[in-house]
Amino acid sequence: MIMKNFLKALLFVAVGFFLTACGGGGGGGGTPNGPSATLRVYPPIDAISLPVGASGSTGVEVRGGKGPYGVISSDASVSAMLSPDGILFISGNSDGTSTLTVYDESLPVQQVKITVTAKAVPLASSAGTAITLKPNQSLQFNIRGGVAPYSVNSSDSGVVVASISGSTVTVTGQSKAGSSTVLITDAAGATLSVTVTVQVSTLSASPTSITGPAATANSIAINGGVAPYTVNSSNTSVATASVSGSSVSVALLASGASSVTITDAAGQSVIVSVTVNTSVLQVSPASQTVDEKSATSTVVTYLIAGGTAPYTPLISPADAAYATVSIAANTLTVTVPGGGARCVTADKVVPIDIYDSKLVKQTVSLTIKDGGAVVCP
Repeated sequence: MIMKNFLKALLFVAVGFFLTACGGGGGGGGTPNGPSATLRVYPPIDAISLPVGASGSTGVEVRGGKGPYGVISSDASVSAMLSPDGILFISGNSDGTSTLTVYDESLPVQQVKITVTAKAVPLASSAGTAITLKPNQSLQFNIRGGVAPYSVNSSDSGVVVASISGSTVTVTGQSKAGSSTVLITDAAGATLSVTVTVQVSTLSASPTSITGPAATANSIAINGGVAPYTVNSSNTSVATASVSGSSVSVALLASGASSVTITDAAGQSVIVSVTVNTSVLQVSPASQTVDEKSATSTVVTYLIAGGTAPYTPLISPADAAYATVSIAANTLTVTVPGGGARCVTADKVVPIDIYDSKLVKQTVSLTIKDGGAVVCP
């Protein structure tokens, strides 16, 4: 009896069977068991319906007759077996109808016929048949019906990547705009198509043009498109550009024109025109500071913009012991020696003059900060 109750408890965990009584099988629950009783099933039942893929106990028990009992299925669409204590188990294999013959040792004298119909449940998704995603967005949906296990395939993995775990499908939009057909196939070969569309917003930039003097900086805000972004300046002697996240920094260097091209991961591009309308000699930053407390030399740089190259740096002979200067292209390099050579008893300001070829001058400064407690050699 314990075994019987345990097997009955297995009934219909995921998919239910639908039993239809169409006339008695003879006898009821109170009819005595044993060789003197008529072979029958209880409850009396002669028709059962179940979904394809369903499998388990029907709760129907063979009684009467004389054991051992057996069961035969007339069609491969349905499989059937009896547990040791006479409980009927069935499985729906494919669409079809089978006649189950339950018999005892007197076969063919005593038989009970049960008609079992297996019908496939169509595949369906919890998300319907159409999904819209943004680039890098993921969505999960569940598959119902059909016969597990399921498999999944994306017709264009450059647009959508699809995977499945059990009955849960995960789709992820890629950086490429377009549509992909995600095909779900069950173990019986039935299919379900879900169209997944990836929408990429139009790439834009603000402002769309920049005009300003040399030695100034500007920024561009990127909107839409698909990160990450890359930038390129068509004339780096006029302007340079760098990107961080969705912001582009543009440094204006010298008089002229350039264009900054911004490209997203989906291949969209937008161009921002850059015009540097003056070429006044400028050097930045205006001042920098180093500390005297260093045993090694310190190098600082300044950016030169505008004017007319070549450039020449000059410092007074009295300050030459504290710093050396040189210029390469548009960069002024100042080197402060280490140790006692940089020791000061108070803050020391070293002026540095930069001349262009037309003798236009700009002056910047370097301050050596007094360390206070440091004793000069």
